[in-house]
Amino acid sequence: MTSTMATTGSLTGLLARLQLKLSWRYTMSSVAMKVGSLIMAVALLGSVIPLMWGMFALRGTSVATRGEVLTSGLALLTLLWPIMVTLMTGNNDMLDAGRFALYPVRMGRLLPGLVLSAALGLGGVMMLFLGIGYVASWSTSPGTLVAAIVGWVVGFATCLASSRALAALLADVLRRRKARDLTIVVFFLVIMGFSIGMQLISRSLAAGTITTNPDEFFAGLSKTADIIAWTPFGWAWGLPWALASGQGVKALLWLVLALIWLGLMAWVWARQFGKRLTSQLEAGGEAEKITKANPLDRLLPMTPAGAIAKRGLRYFRRDPRRLISIIATLLMPFLMAISMSMSISQAPPDQRDIIMQVLTFSPALSGWMIAIYVGWDISYDGSALATQIVTGVSGRDDRWGRVLAALILYTPIIVVLILGFTIYTRQWQVLPSVVGVSAALTLVGMGVGSWIGSIWQIPQPPAGSSLVGRNGSGGAAGFGASMIGMFLPVIIVLPVVALAVLALVVSPLFGWAALLAGFGLGALVLWWGIRSGGRRLDRTWPEVLAKVTWKG
Repeated sequence: MTSTMATTGSLTGLLARLQLKLSWRYTMSSVAMKVGSLIMAVALLGSVIPLMWGMFALRGTSVATRGEVLTSGLALLTLLWPIMVTLMTGNNDMLDAGRFALYPVRMGRLLPGLVLSAALGLGGVMMLFLGIGYVASWSTSPGTLVAAIVGWVVGFATCLASSRALAALLADVLRRRKARDLTIVVFFLVIMGFSIGMQLISRSLAAGTITTNPDEFFAGLSKTADIIAWTPFGWAWGLPWALASGQGVKALLWLVLALIWLGLMAWVWARQFGKRLTSQLEAGGEAEKITKANPLDRLLPMTPAGAIAKRGLRYFRRDPRRLISIIATLLMPFLMAISMSMSISQAPPDQRDIIMQVLTFSPALSGWMIAIYVGWDISYDGSALATQIVTGVSGRDDRWGRVLAALILYTPIIVVLILGFTIYTRQWQVLPSVVGVSAALTLVGMGVGSWIGSIWQIPQPPAGSSLVGRNGSGGAAGFGASMIGMFLPVIIVLPVVALAVLALVVSPLFGWAALLAGFGLGALVLWWGIRSGGRRLDRTWPEVLAKVTWKG
């Protein structure tokens, strides 16, 4: 028995060292990864350390206030921990059970090391600092101090076990391509929803619709905290609160329930982990139903550019990265619209018409984003680009095909957005200016994107892979290309924007001039971008293929 324990202990240390070594190797793989990891660590410490000092400050508050704030906040963290870990990593685990399937190692010997490995990382550092603040805030008496230590250990273990259990339950699902694609889209929508929600909250605070009175806030928090404390996410964190309130029976009950919940999560994880140890390493391939040709196949020209456009349209339907670009194009104007709409009610009457006129230009943001999507489109092809190259497709046909696919997809979206926003604001007099600016940003963006895509390419992980599975190579080039794709179209379109401004302040006739100038300037830059980008691709096809090929 002693030798078994010693062997288990050595294996635990081995797995912990392996996790640290793999993480370090991944972080040091490139300059971009080093800089990104450093920024992430600084951002994490910059947010966690103030929270820790805030917990120290709660030590001098009442038991009720301390318990309500700490229990609610840490319970929310316990709820979000497994969800965010699963969304961010998917089934890409450096110490996944499938990696040990060929080794004669029992599950019981692996689990302690995997638990310790799960705690090693930025998440573990964050929980360490929060734990220090949590324990210090309840150190007003020996009893609450011990209860806080026990609560932190059980709560942290629950975070780890629940994230592993959820990932294990979804492992079979996340190995399927469609499920991984859906996960990426859902994660993107969550981020966009969070951004919109933060705007609404900040505007509501400024307008006074959300109370900033501390007494009213803590009165509402008290009711919420009482409910949260009786959930599986608050049992462990509420132990010192119940004990400090003189409710020892409740504290004992919460401890028992927290241990039962932790045991349940650990059992689910261990059960799924055992299955993975004895299952096949990779899931089998998925069959796809063969469907009839798309109607666009008959409408698009039977040319190399038409063939690339047809392929691009299919990619937009099957590749979640391209699907996200369509969703972002739809949602981007609403981010601006929400902020401005909430300002209208507070603005003086003479300024409301101006705000509504500016709001009508929101769809132009969709055209502004297209340069980035067109520029990165060739990078999404990966090694499959070789098939196109060996067929002798010219760079000009490649650029035209990708632009044609983007026009077919994005033009109806922008048209609908323009009509919808104009109907909402009833500012029909600015419609020519809106169409001119939107057309200019869209066409200029596609021209600039066609040129950028021929110069800068970055290897992208295959569609459906983990959200954090990114190669660090080319990070600086990617950042520079994105900045050029964002700001160069705006600079080029400034004359059209100036005409649109004159239409607002001088005469609506300038709006028709902006309409003509927008299409004329856009067509000129689009022609230049396709011509210049195509010529460069004809000279550098081998180098482009080497850049876009994903090397893992």
